[in-house]
Amino acid sequence: MTTPSLSPRMIRLSRIPHLLLTCGLPVGPLVLLRTRGRHSGLPRTVPVATLRHDGHQWLVSPFGDTHWVRNLRADGRAELGRGHRFRPVRLVEVDDDRKPEILRAYRRAFGLVPFVRDAFDAGADDRPQVFAIEVHRHPAFLIQPAG
Repeated sequence: MTTPSLSPRMIRLSRIPHLLLTCGLPVGPLVLLRTRGRHSGLPRTVPVATLRHDGHQWLVSPFGDTHWVRNLRADGRAELGRGHRFRPVRLVEVDDDRKPEILRAYRRAFGLVPFVRDAFDAGADDRPQVFAIEVHRHPAFLIQPAG
């Protein structure tokens, strides 16, 4: 699987919530995800949208196998937060029969955001079976307390 390249416009737009979250300001469901670089070992921070679904908190990559996904696969530990307040978490990649429903819930929750809508072939009202076709394109992680 290759890493989709983000458009220059998308990169510019992601700087706005990153800056607001770094200052500690709430930006809807967005939080900062801090991972350790798999090669450099340095902290890497990116804004992400967390999803509450079925009594759990989830993290989905609409852009596929991104750098933060690769960092998480190398070391399942990360931190979520904003400003100076971060909480350590463990992220467990989900690749079982729950994944189509998680992707569907993510698409429904964030489908008004153009880049999320464009990242999925399945529509917000499609059945989970339709999302099963997309499971290889969108990594999903269960967020658990670190420990």
